[in-house]
Amino acid sequence: MGIFSKRPAIDPVEQDRQIQAVKRESVQRNREIHSRIQNGTATPEDKRIFNAGRKPNGHV
Repeated sequence: MGIFSKRPAIDPVEQDRQIQAVKRESVQRNREIHSRIQNGTATPEDKRIFNAGRKPNGHV
């Protein structure tokens, strides 16, 4: 940020670590939902979350 900004400076390395951690968590959650869909124990909320991350051609 600028000289007079009240925000703390952003550490790009730490920010990248946080982004990667969130990506890992979301991939893990998506795999769990996919396995529940495959074995038939998925809730409607699981299906909504799973379908929200899909493109019309079925790819993520």
